Amino acid sequence: MRRIKLSDEADARIITLLRQNADLTNREMAKRLKLNDSTLRKKIIALRRKGIIRRRLADVNAERLGYKSRMMLAVDAEPSRIVDVGKKLAAIPQARFVFAMSGENDFLVVIWTRDNDSMAKVVESVGTIEGIVKVTQNFLWDRLK
Repeated sequence: MRRIKLSDEADARIITLLRQNADLTNREMAKRLKLNDSTLRKKIIALRRKGIIRRRLADVNAERLGYKSRMMLAVDAEPSRIVDVGKKLAAIPQARFVFAMSGENDFLVVIWTRDNDSMAKVVESVGTIEGIVKVTQNFLWDRLK
């Protein structure tokens, strides 16, 4: 993927502010950044068009929503099946995040379920996906950042 340069320092400040708090309205952001509302709006539109800003996300507390069991799965797949395995992992409803990666594993999958029995069923189903050769389970205890 080609690296895209930011237009100016204001773009970098917009991204930094959004990473700190994506809930801010455009008006609040413009005020904090000392930018005109319309200038900020145009800059955000341009950053979206460039694919730098994909979307604004809520930082959700899984436990407060009743997801008591959270696990990270490190998944290895047969090289010829990487694309298919990735699509099947991304289609799992309980998968909150699915990352394709290089290094020791091919995928990192974060699963949320309401209890350990449900988690066991999801993990078991992941192990049956054709092309997967290894699944390593890691329970997530605390989010530190």
